[in-house]
Amino acid sequence: MKKLFLLVISVCLGIGLYAQQYVMTSKGYIIEGEIKKGVGYVTLRSLLNDGNELYDSVWMDKKGKFTFRGYTERSIPATLTVNGKKTYRIYLEPSMEMKLQINMKKNSFKTKNAPLTDKWYSIVNPVGIEDNTVYLSRLENWALNNPEDIFSPDIMASYLAYGWDYDKLRLRLNVLKGNAVNTYFYYHLRERQKQLESIRQGAKAPDITTAKDINSKTVSLTSFYKSKKYVLIDFTASYCKQCRDNIPSLSGVYSAYKPKGFDIYAVSLDDNRKQLDAFIKESAIPWTVVCDGKKWEGDAVKSYMIKSIPDNVLVDNTGKIVARNLSVSDLKNKLAELLDYKGYNITGKINGINEGIVKMDLLLENGKKESSSVRIKNGTFTFSGTVDKVCMAMITLPVKDGEISFFMDNDNITISGEKRQLENVKIQGSSSQDGFAAIASSCNNRKNPMQCLSDYVRNNPSSIYSPFIISSYLYPYLSEDDLAKAVNSLNGQATQMYQYALLKEDARKTQEAKDMQTDKAKDFLLKNIKGEDVTLYSEIGFTDYTLLIFWASWDNISVNRNLDYLKMQNNLTKKQSLRIIAVSLDDSRVQWENAVKDGGLQVFENVSDLKRWSSSVVRLYGLNSIPSNMLLDNQGNILGKNLGINDILNIISR
Repeated sequence: MKKLFLLVISVCLGIGLYAQQYVMTSKGYIIEGEIKKGVGYVTLRSLLNDGNELYDSVWMDKKGKFTFRGYTERSIPATLTVNGKKTYRIYLEPSMEMKLQINMKKNSFKTKNAPLTDKWYSIVNPVGIEDNTVYLSRLENWALNNPEDIFSPDIMASYLAYGWDYDKLRLRLNVLKGNAVNTYFYYHLRERQKQLESIRQGAKAPDITTAKDINSKTVSLTSFYKSKKYVLIDFTASYCKQCRDNIPSLSGVYSAYKPKGFDIYAVSLDDNRKQLDAFIKESAIPWTVVCDGKKWEGDAVKSYMIKSIPDNVLVDNTGKIVARNLSVSDLKNKLAELLDYKGYNITGKINGINEGIVKMDLLLENGKKESSSVRIKNGTFTFSGTVDKVCMAMITLPVKDGEISFFMDNDNITISGEKRQLENVKIQGSSSQDGFAAIASSCNNRKNPMQCLSDYVRNNPSSIYSPFIISSYLYPYLSEDDLAKAVNSLNGQATQMYQYALLKEDARKTQEAKDMQTDKAKDFLLKNIKGEDVTLYSEIGFTDYTLLIFWASWDNISVNRNLDYLKMQNNLTKKQSLRIIAVSLDDSRVQWENAVKDGGLQVFENVSDLKRWSSSVVRLYGLNSIPSNMLLDNQGNILGKNLGINDILNIISR
């Protein structure tokens, strides 16, 4: 037994000495790590010089400790991953005994006896407060100034190459030499270079053969572009907000240039076909949309190295790549260049108008107009010229209510319709007008179109459509403060539109009027529901207080607010002397009278001139929205505006 015990001891000592000798005299390594309160497993992924990878996994013991042993002839990069989630970069070295301490909660990573790993972090960790541009520039300079260092291809692959095109990557890799070219990352960067070469400008676009359209029919890319002049391969998805936001303006380009040989082949990264098909129908997307249901693992996504969406590739009818990742504006300019299309040409055909003069006003930046006139003959007229940027045009025909307004650029535009149905005039060929029509159509299909338009303006403050939406749709519904906020939020292209200048001027005048406004209410003359003339100051002397409320039967919020006023008045005490004058912005006497009767508003003094937003009280009091109110004393002094019920009660109870 004694001899056996000594033999076991000698064997154990031999193993320990061998392990130590393995590290110190050969090219092995040992990693001893400890993770504070760690539970689970750790994976070591060694990145070999030939481009292959070697995986090893171990379980942590009860104290969160783990050990890796292995062999490497050269220093190589590796990653340590804890429980398949948190990953740390290390460098393996021959004859290395690395010790690690990891605290995942504090995100701390400490090493001992790991000179290369420490050097790596000293280079790639930010220095002080570096913004991203300075940080990436510093890393690129380090890699180019150390062309033989094994860190250089690692830095390029890990931090820089994702933003490089074929030419930039090729030039950067050609700088590397010595030990740097015999590394895992150099190998894979050269592979990336080959793939980028296959999709760079001038190369033939890889075919797409596995995706199906909305009719479950496989549509290959090559069969699609052969019959066109230019095709945009648009990588998109129904869940991508920016992709959805691009649809209106992209629809405009599609409509304008499809007759000239342009088309769109959209590749969706959706994985729910039913959901995608419903989105295509709901958005009325007119171009072909294909999908293989594999999201980011799809063949097309991998072939074209798509890393984010939206992204796109423009090809000609031979499949040659013409351009990549174009904005909608750049796409439009590129197509105009490729198809040799310059200036605008507007051709109109309005049946029923034999002759006369047609006037066109171009509504330009800073509130300026550029006017021209042509003669219409047998319903036909033509305007031509150039504009510097997208603007609005207003064409006035020689008939009553003959104004036609639309967005335009240097487009080929046709206008067609009938004299008796000018509200149904068709405007074709203007990509910017089609973009607006798509927005209007989408919002009209919503439960609350005005909210939809308001959301569009809030989410697209630089859009060319936002000033027009504010001035033509939202203006009556916005308070002075909300209108000012909406106008002041506009930026970029929006500030170049004609309506923007008008809105800014209106906001300035409103503020001036507000500053000059007296504390007394202005008198008005309106008819009550019986048809009798009523002036404000003939009514306010009967009680201590008068509440003016502004409402309309067509505004549900106003109608509901009136119920609150009724309840308040019914609960007034004898000491609370209040008269309510309800000023309606209706334009239909029947609807006004019915709303007063149905709402039980006969206890109010109901007045109106039935002119809706053209009412005299709108100008007198600068009304921008309803419902609103104004509390007066018996001398006509304004005690408050847009007050809540409790505020009104507090004032009249003093």
